[in-house]
Amino acid sequence: MISLLRGKLIHKNKNQVILDVNGVGYHVFISKKTSEKLTEINSEYTVITHLDVKENSLQLFGFIDEKEKEIYKLLISVSGIGTKIAHGILTHLSFEEIISLISNSPSSAHIKIPGIGSKKLELISLTLRDKIYKIDKDIDQYEDMAVSSADSTRYEAMNALMNLGYLRGEAEKIIREVLKQNESIKLTTEEIIRKSLEYISK
Repeated sequence: MISLLRGKLIHKNKNQVILDVNGVGYHVFISKKTSEKLTEINSEYTVITHLDVKENSLQLFGFIDEKEKEIYKLLISVSGIGTKIAHGILTHLSFEEIISLISNSPSSAHIKIPGIGSKKLELISLTLRDKIYKIDKDIDQYEDMAVSSADSTRYEAMNALMNLGYLRGEAEKIIREVLKQNESIKLTTEEIIRKSLEYISK
C-alpha cells in the first residue's frame, strides 16, 4: 500500500500531478487544497496518498493532510459515490465546505459541484452526518502530524511504525517521546525509526 510520496514535482495541471520519487514518476490525482500547496515545478513535496485498486487499474489520490484523506475515505464509503465523484468533490470544495455540506448547515445551501446533482449531495449528507463528528474528533488527536516540508520525516517515521503493526495512536505516542528526548537534535526519518525501536525495546 502506498500511503505517502515524497518527491520532486515535475508536472502539474489543475487536478493532477506527477511526482518524481527516486527516478519513478507517480501520477497522482490531487485535491483543491493540495493543488494550492504544490506550486513550484522541480521543488520537493510530500503528499499523503490513497491507492485505489481495481481489476484493470491502479490510481493514486493525493492529499495535503490526514483530514482530507479521511474525508475522501468517508465519501467513497457512500453507496453510489465512487472515486471519480469523491475526487470531483475534493477538487471543488475545501475541507470546511465538505464538513458544512455533510452537516447540512445553512451555509451549504449555495454549494454546487459540476456533474454532481443535489440528490447525490443529499445522500452524502444523510449517510455521513453521524460519522463526520467522530472523524473530526479522531483527526484532532494528531492534527499536528499533518505533512509539510518541516515535519514530513516525522510523518514518514509514523507510517513506518504503522507498517510494522503499531496503531496510529501508539506510533504517534512513541515518536513524540523520541522527539522529546532528542529535542535539541534534528533527526532524520531513519534516526527517528531507529530510536523509536530502541524506545519500544526498553
